[in-house]
Amino acid sequence: MVSEFLLLELEKTLKREKFQLQLQQRGYTVGDLMSVVKGLSNDCPTIFVDAPQLRDPKDNFVLAAAIAANAEAIVTGDLDLLVLIEFNGIPILTPQGFLSRYFSD
Repeated sequence: MVSEFLLLELEKTLKREKFQLQLQQRGYTVGDLMSVVKGLSNDCPTIFVDAPQLRDPKDNFVLAAAIAANAEAIVTGDLDLLVLIEFNGIPILTPQGFLSRYFSD
């Protein structure tokens, strides 16, 4: 599940100059990728949370989406989120930590 804010943030990020060459080399546009993401995602309601311990206030939207979607885990490489370890009972894991925790066999 994904919130509208997170979709907008992803689109903004993909439009950065550093990603444009990579997309062009692969024959994709930002619109192409956004269509795929939207097709694979379900909308979750936009709620607001306040986590004053966050170094980046925009990460509140990630936490809010996780709560609204009843997420089992947040998987990220964002150090500002990873320092929390968990939020509202939802573990915050690196991709490797997620694989180790849920697919250790």
